[in-house]
Amino acid sequence: MRFNFARDALRQIIKENEIKEIYIPYYLCDVIRHTVVLEGVKPLFYHIDDDFMPAQNFPQESFILYPNYFGICDKNVDKLVKIYSKLIVDNAHAFYAKPKGFAAIYSPHKFKGVNVNRRKEFDKYHELYGMKNLLKIDIPQDAVPFCYPFLASSVEEADELVKNLKQQGLTIYRYWNILPESYNEYKFYSRLVPVTLS
Repeated sequence: MRFNFARDALRQIIKENEIKEIYIPYYLCDVIRHTVVLEGVKPLFYHIDDDFMPAQNFPQESFILYPNYFGICDKNVDKLVKIYSKLIVDNAHAFYAKPKGFAAIYSPHKFKGVNVNRRKEFDKYHELYGMKNLLKIDIPQDAVPFCYPFLASSVEEADELVKNLKQQGLTIYRYWNILPESYNEYKFYSRLVPVTLS
């Protein structure tokens, strides 16, 4: 089915399957979280580890929303779909990823006007920043990421990179809202720089 936004697809999945509760990560777009709540579904929050994998196990029959973060988590998706039959994959950042799991949702408007050199540009940034990037990036050859996520060693390093990239004319967004400093995900909120790909 076609929808304008990923949240509309999620809303349809919730209604069709009469979902009452769903596991969703703390590190997530507010729009998706709000959609879950507005549909009357109980959100069960989970943490992720440094590789964006869930930091817990789930009951086998649970509905689980897992984002393909920045379009670099295809291998995580492959592992999770083998374990959980009701995994809903949020491919908002992975428009070209094959649909897997119980359901997969996409956000085409995020990729409008994208040229075919996106992966080459990703590889260029990885060659440039890979040695300093604290993320262990290991993606398939055919993956087309949404951006190049660079995890800096400090907030100062992240801010300096953002400043330099903006001087080069790039628009840099930080994902997503603030989380408690005690959460593992805080490092992503405070130190992860998603480098825009054209």
